[in-house]
Amino acid sequence: MDEQELENMLKPFGHVISTRILRDANGVSRGVGFARMESTEKCEVVIQHFNGKYLKTPPGIPAPSEPLLCKFADGGQKKRQNQSKYTQNGRPWPREGEVSPE
Repeated sequence: MDEQELENMLKPFGHVISTRILRDANGVSRGVGFARMESTEKCEVVIQHFNGKYLKTPPGIPAPSEPLLCKFADGGQKKRQNQSKYTQNGRPWPREGEVSPE
């Protein structure tokens, strides 16, 4: 599956902001993809619809051995809160978009 196919699959659930497929060094899909939807609610609907399901595969392509695992991506604010700040010259160095407490 490529990014366009992923977007087309998700369009019925709402506006797709972006899609990304992880690939190996040869450009072959690693079976992992990401999609950003217009809202958290739309994401929840997509997750409920696809999680634990199998997708139809085209003729000649083997069916996957495991069902889809659909979830919110690890990361974002929660992950940033758990990571230590970068330090520069012994002082905290905020990430882009963060305000320094100084």
